[in-house]
Amino acid sequence: MNLNNNDTEREEVFYRYFRGELTPEEKTEVATWSNASAENQQELEKARIMHLDLKGLAFYKNVNLHEVDQSWEELKKDNKIKSIHQPPSISFTFLKYAASIALLLTSAFVIYYYQTQSDLPLESAFEEISLASTEEVREVTLPDGTQISLNLGTCIEYMEPFQNNERRIKLTGEAYFDVAKRPKQPFVIEVGNTEVRVLGTKFFIHKPSANKLNVQVDEGKVLVSHNEIHQLAETGEQLTLDLQTETIVETQDETGVSSFWKTRKLVFNETTLEEVLTAVNEAYGESIQLEGATAGCSLTVTFDDEEFENVMEVISSTLNYDFVEDQGSYILKGTGCE
Repeated sequence: MNLNNNDTEREEVFYRYFRGELTPEEKTEVATWSNASAENQQELEKARIMHLDLKGLAFYKNVNLHEVDQSWEELKKDNKIKSIHQPPSISFTFLKYAASIALLLTSAFVIYYYQTQSDLPLESAFEEISLASTEEVREVTLPDGTQISLNLGTCIEYMEPFQNNERRIKLTGEAYFDVAKRPKQPFVIEVGNTEVRVLGTKFFIHKPSANKLNVQVDEGKVLVSHNEIHQLAETGEQLTLDLQTETIVETQDETGVSSFWKTRKLVFNETTLEEVLTAVNEAYGESIQLEGATAGCSLTVTFDDEEFENVMEVISSTLNYDFVEDQGSYILKGTGCE
């Protein structure tokens, strides 16, 4: 499968992609091609819209007009709807407009009735969207204008269009949200059994371990709920949910490690060496072992988009420690700072 071939072959791949006929490897190839450029993303989005249009057209073509009339009569009878007879003085122009309105109302009724009363699946009206980040941080924009940064290994799922007067998505992994403000349509994120509910704000969802979940608010307010526990977080605050004890407590992330995957920034202000190494290990996905004394050792420095080797060079030279690599693992050796 080569998506760089002619338009006809690419359109055939898109058609099979949205029908769910591609293999997992082929789906990954489409996602990689889409992430390669903004133009590719736009082309894939146009193909998705075309797919929805075709599904809608197929739905209307399969509707039996006699059944529609019969269903309309049944609906009127069940809901005691009376026919309204207009006086004979109504103009021909008005009748034309009335006929147009009636056609629109009938179309709306057909969609509603066949989705709720017939065997027609709901997928005819709604599309389940799944977006994932595999090789690098991915930036996505939802139909409502909400912007999301997905960390590596992160996936979101949602129905398009959003349903039930809310914007609900499912999150697996870590993400940064810049939620479009819609006061009458809350934005709800499901992370397992936990819900984060907002109206319009900017915040991180960070998972430092299997049993911990952090919600760090940059702007606005969010409500974190887990089973019967509910707690509000405002600008500059961070909540940590312990899934084992099922408790939510206010915490601080002075180093910036929770948001490092997006900001690429670590801040240390008289931070102990042990805390520095804990943050560096988590931020860079390493496992630095510490040997020797650490008494009196602290660090005040800001790392902004620095490579791991540069960070460790600064730490070791500042504190007069030795930093060595031993068969793929790293060791920091020293005698303390007193």
